[in-house]
Amino acid sequence: MSTTASTDVALMLLQLIALTIPPAVVLIEQLRRSENLEWQFRKLSFGLVVSSIGLLIAGAVAVLLYFVATVRLPVSIYAGLLLVILGLLPLGAFVAVLYREHRIEHGP
Repeated sequence: MSTTASTDVALMLLQLIALTIPPAVVLIEQLRRSENLEWQFRKLSFGLVVSSIGLLIAGAVAVLLYFVATVRLPVSIYAGLLLVILGLLPLGAFVAVLYREHRIEHGP
């Protein structure tokens, strides 16, 4: 695969990551509002969200590493990509805090 094609695929992956985050946040909000779920399903749902966020971060890191290794971009773009990845970490922390609150309210 040529460098241009690989770069296009990497950019598409970044777009996919960006498009995936808002629906995940909406699903978290719907989970918080649900009243008829048993604790086991709530626990499973939070686990799925946490794994999704972890995989998104890993995917973003992989794309960043591809750009660092293959494409010569300005330092400001690398900094922007790194900030985007770091921006996903507070989302993961938010889900962890939300899980703790949810467990106190609905858990065993």
